[in-house]
Amino acid sequence: MKEKLINNKKKIIATIVTVAILAIAIVGGYTGTAYYYAKQNDNYSEEEIMKLALEQVDGEVISIHKEFDIEDDRLSQSEFEYEVEIKTPQNRLQEVTVHSRTGIVEVDNDMYHHD
Repeated sequence: MKEKLINNKKKIIATIVTVAILAIAIVGGYTGTAYYYAKQNDNYSEEEIMKLALEQVDGEVISIHKEFDIEDDRLSQSEFEYEVEIKTPQNRLQEVTVHSRTGIVEVDNDMYHHD
């Protein structure tokens, strides 16, 4: 009886490990495919991204961060988004998002002041 319990325990552990490995492989493949498409959709250099942002908000670029955006419903539309922080002539910090696939610029109007 004890031997049967040990064998069942081993089978349960093996099943759990197998399921976990398969889940990791599926998620990895999904993320890898989305990343591949994002690389294909990266249509602007960092310099061009800064130029697009500065066309919308006057000032000096303080920082730029590249983020990976997975489009769950259409992996082929996955892209990188650039978060650009600009210090305006009014000494305000303005955040701008630029989409690397389309070049669309979104200005965040809810930013805070630096006096």
